[in-house]
Amino acid sequence: MSEAEEESQSKPAPFVHETRQPFDLSEELKARVDSLDLKDTVQHAKAEGYGYIYDAAPIEFFERLKEAIYRTADGTEGPRGSSMLLARDPVFAEAVLNPKLLTIVEILCGQGALLSQLSSTIIPKQADEPRKGGLHADQNWTPAPFPTHNQTITLCWACTDYTHEAGSTKVIPNSHLLRRHPTPKEVAEEAGVISTACPAGTIVFWNGSIWHGGGTRTIAGDRVVLHTTFSRLAMRPIENYDALGEDWLADKPYEMRVLLGREDFLNKGGASNHAAKVADTFNWAKT
Repeated sequence: MSEAEEESQSKPAPFVHETRQPFDLSEELKARVDSLDLKDTVQHAKAEGYGYIYDAAPIEFFERLKEAIYRTADGTEGPRGSSMLLARDPVFAEAVLNPKLLTIVEILCGQGALLSQLSSTIIPKQADEPRKGGLHADQNWTPAPFPTHNQTITLCWACTDYTHEAGSTKVIPNSHLLRRHPTPKEVAEEAGVISTACPAGTIVFWNGSIWHGGGTRTIAGDRVVLHTTFSRLAMRPIENYDALGEDWLADKPYEMRVLLGREDFLNKGGASNHAAKVADTFNWAKT
């Protein structure tokens, strides 16, 4: 048993009985938002359903990320990328553990959120004119009406500039308030759609309910992105990292254990085998 596991099991938490409502932040979380200069980012996400994290890491980190994305991509030309990236280069684990990113993840998906998917895309020029279509909500396996509490969040590390011409993600602001998937007619018309826009070195994110889709790159060069998706602890992740054992986790912080579901009691042979983790799991689910 690791030191993190021993510490977790030696300090069972008291049960929380009331569920925090969306964006009702604890004092600790408010302080973290202030210290990381995320107040405007949080307000934008609350109002619009998407947002930008600026200065999440030095531009040199994004260059390392970009290089790793190219190196681990399947194929050498055309649209390409890869998935199941966590252990393929240390830079990917660094991205997942970024403090600003994890703070936004907790606000949108609660404590105990799980890493659902870690993938990359490299998109070259696709057409001379933008194309419509592809709008969707990421909570594709959640029936409508969507829960009041957001279920998933996707955060894209923009390693190249995000502009309309560069094929940045398009969104319909406030569409998350409808709490449903778009209809075929709404997908075709794209009424109210805008293109996200930010310089390379920014993290673009959106909640699981907002309608969004991939843009069309109409200029030369590649759009290079790391997609990091997280889900509430009761939502099944897309990717499974159970094969990463204690040796891989040995030098990782406690937060990585939480992101991989190692610190909750779900899907581990019954609550009685992990009694000390039950309270944490139930309490995290109420955030």
